[in-house]
Amino acid sequence: MKKTKYNLLNKRMYMTAGTLKKIPLLSIILLFSFSPYQKELKTEYYYNLQYLKESSSPRQMTMIDIDNLGRNKPTLNNGTLFTYKNREVMKAAIAGNFSSWQPRAMKRSKFGVWYYFLPGENNDRTISYKFIINGIWTPDPMNQIRENDGSGSYVSLADPVTPFMSKQLTYRALGKNTIEFRIYKPGARFISIVGDFNNWNPENDLLTQHKDGVWRLTKRIPRGTYRYKFIVDGEWVPDLYNIKSASDDNGDICSILTIE
Repeated sequence: MKKTKYNLLNKRMYMTAGTLKKIPLLSIILLFSFSPYQKELKTEYYYNLQYLKESSSPRQMTMIDIDNLGRNKPTLNNGTLFTYKNREVMKAAIAGNFSSWQPRAMKRSKFGVWYYFLPGENNDRTISYKFIINGIWTPDPMNQIRENDGSGSYVSLADPVTPFMSKQLTYRALGKNTIEFRIYKPGARFISIVGDFNNWNPENDLLTQHKDGVWRLTKRIPRGTYRYKFIVDGEWVPDLYNIKSASDDNGDICSILTIE
């Protein structure tokens, strides 16, 4: 692949020059000064992708994969979702610098949208990629950020997912039988924790919000294995950054804590 001295910001400015001429300079400065990646990523369940109706430019999000329950694998990953829509396509794949340009198969939704989710929170380089549609290599038609590939065509470009996009916190041990529960929810108003250790009582253990947007609770718990969940403004949610999880009595996801 042909390299270029321009960074991704310069490519954006180059590819959209016709549009930027109509925008005041101050607006352009503001556009690139406030990055949306400083906010918490949108969270989605992986199985919901089968219901995608429309394609879009690459979207960065946090994906929950419940198939990893009980496999000691992360149920949650930050990454980038790539999509391509064409009901007449029989086979679609994606290749890029993340795969050494080896094609990776894409899946098809019930509405004709092909999709591929690329985990990559620790990848700090720009993603270069192309779709392979019915055997033909093509840039992403929904993404106008491109560069010349040196062969008379273009490769599409996407920003990497960086670790600072969200605070990936879970509980931590502070000492013998002492656990600090943590969850990053700067916009929440009320958070408590429920589990086998407090008879699932939402009023027993309340977390305290700190200036960094992290809610915390320090609690002494006897040795054993416990299921637990957070209650965030009335909604029961698992500890998504705890890779140990199982199902509760209702079949919903809950997190697992083991104190030895």
